[in-house]
Parts: sequence; C-alpha cells; structure tokens
Amino acid sequence: MSEIDFPVLNVKMVDIDKVEANDYNPNKVAPPEMQLLKHSIEEDGYTQPIVTYYDKERDKYIVVDGFHRYRCAKEYFNLKQIPIVTIDKDLENRMASTIRHNRARGTHQIIDMSHIVLTLTEKRMDRKRNIRAFGNGFR
Repeated sequence: MSEIDFPVLNVKMVDIDKVEANDYNPNKVAPPEMQLLKHSIEEDGYTQPIVTYYDKERDKYIVVDGFHRYRCAKEYFNLKQIPIVTIDKDLENRMASTIRHNRARGTHQIIDMSHIVLTLTEKRMDRKRNIRAFGNGFR
C-alpha cells in the first residue's frame, strides 16, 4: 500500500488577498445551493480548509478545491483571512485533483469536466511526442 499524505494536518490562515481562483474549474453552484453553503458556514463555521497550490513566483495561493467556500469568505463574510492547506503538484495533477474533489461531492458538470480531461489527455500526448522527438532532455 502506498503512503498517504495528510495536508489537512497543515492548515494555516492566510490573507484572503493572497488567494485566487484557478482558471480551469468548471464547477458551478446555483444560487440556492450557494445560499445553503453560506448558511452552513454561518451555522458551523469553516469545517474544511480550502485546498490550494502555492505559486512561488507570484506569491499567491491558487484554489484547487473550495472555490465556493473562498467566494463566501470574500463576498458574504468579508473575511481578511481564510483557512487553507497546500498541495504541491504540477498543473495537470492539480486539474485532476479538482476533478476528483468535484466528482466526490457529486456536484459536477459532465461536459465541463470532460473538457478538462480532454485537455489533460492532449497535454500528455504532446509531452510524449516531444520526448520522442527530442529525447528525455526535453522539459
């Protein structure tokens, strides 16, 4: 059995201005469900941190999962800081993580998710073609 990581044990509070949405997540929430999420946070607080990737070059945390919790913090509660955990994965693996998180909740849109899967497949095929053409030294 492979070793399991526990990023959830490393929750930290960060300034909300250092967090931003990714540019690939198609997950959308209808207004009634957004209100339910808002109500849930009002009643129970933040019970799950926002999963992020830390972009060192930009000094920003990019949301991998938890975009709507992030939106609630920003738009409804005007929070200055939010709880996050970070995962250290390349873009393709972050996209795959987003899909896994969305699908695990059952709140996904199949067509948009299919678009991400297609993009990942194309990137992997391009990388394989480049490796064949330029050898393992191509990065």
